[in-house]
Amino acid sequence: MKKSAYILISLFLLSCEDIITPDLPKNDPILVVDAWINDLNSPQKILLSTTQDYLDTLSSPPASGAFIQITDDIGNVFNFNESEPGEYIWEPDSIFQNLGSVGNSFSLTIFYSGKEIIAQSKMNRTSIIDSVNFVRGQFPEGSYYAEFWSREEEGLGDAYWIKTYKNGVYQNRLGDIITCIDAGASSEGAEVDGIPFIPPIRRGITRFETDEDGDFLSPFKKGDSLYVEIHSVTFEAFDFLNKTAIQINRPGGFGELFAVSLSNVPTNIFVVNDDNFKVLGFFNVSAVHGLGNTLDDEELVKIELYNREW
Repeated sequence: MKKSAYILISLFLLSCEDIITPDLPKNDPILVVDAWINDLNSPQKILLSTTQDYLDTLSSPPASGAFIQITDDIGNVFNFNESEPGEYIWEPDSIFQNLGSVGNSFSLTIFYSGKEIIAQSKMNRTSIIDSVNFVRGQFPEGSYYAEFWSREEEGLGDAYWIKTYKNGVYQNRLGDIITCIDAGASSEGAEVDGIPFIPPIRRGITRFETDEDGDFLSPFKKGDSLYVEIHSVTFEAFDFLNKTAIQINRPGGFGELFAVSLSNVPTNIFVVNDDNFKVLGFFNVSAVHGLGNTLDDEELVKIELYNREW
């Protein structure tokens, strides 16, 4: 009897290993616009690509041959030229060292595949970083984590995207998307204004990792550097980033039954006089302030003095 049960179970398990190849529909490619630019005195980049079918493992095909132009509300024109397939660059020059100032409004125009594509954005104010500090952590013992200090300006409705660069490398994993309204609110309407950024935001720049055994590692060690930037974003851009994070962070397994359904994130980019030609992505112009620090001997001395005082 037991032997028969084992055979039945084995047959059931084997039957679950059948490979199923679903016949998924083919969809027309959709244009994706990655237009997050800022006021830094550095080349500004806009990326165009197209979507691909679900089972296609290749990278998104670049969209070449577009004409891209940004104009501001005082008549300045900035042309973006294609440097590589799908990559369009504007370079600062002797006339324009950056794309504008806080308070300026901007219009994006793209001509691609016979279509005129437009978007609008405004450069809002950002917050000034006073310091980026390293602090001795308790877990694991002898570890160091980082935090930044910045007092957010008074006045409700400022939205921010905090970016970090560890040892010169942009930290762009899902958990590195740090956004907030004012000094730390997670949604519009909550009043956390005119104070230093709250701990979950200012300490969110520390990435925690584990070794092969699952033990936590010190986020920073001697010689590591960290550069932090606060980018102003419109509320629509803040909403776009949050909804994008939700779509990417899929729980998988049983938890997927209760997850938010997959869908395209709303965009502020539109096609003129053609509702059938779809576009994804976002256009935002940020004011940026950045500051960095290195965990060197001088910084280690400061940490020890701080710990003694407390």
